[in-house]
Amino acid sequence: MKGQSHIILALVFALVVAIFSISNIQNVEVNYMFGHFKIPLVIVILGSVMFGALIVFLVGGWKFIKMKSRLKNLEREIHQLQMSSKKESVVDVDEQAVKVREEKESSI
Repeated sequence: MKGQSHIILALVFALVVAIFSISNIQNVEVNYMFGHFKIPLVIVILGSVMFGALIVFLVGGWKFIKMKSRLKNLEREIHQLQMSSKKESVVDVDEQAVKVREEKESSI
């Protein structure tokens, strides 16, 4: 359900941007360090939205990769702790068996 709400919100946002862009079709002058050029405002708006979405995607992807790596490390640590716990319980059982055997031998 959470994923569907995100998709619906993204579509609504895209629709609002598209309507806003279409209503602004006049040419604007874009200045940058080495010159300037004229371009329709709709392209500037859509380009800005796409560039912002790309930045969000890259930052989110980076955080996702870091979280996935952390999850793998934690799962590995849990597995190691479970194995060491099993080894300790086997050692405890062996020690108890030795004590029982010693008690039986000493009582005979």
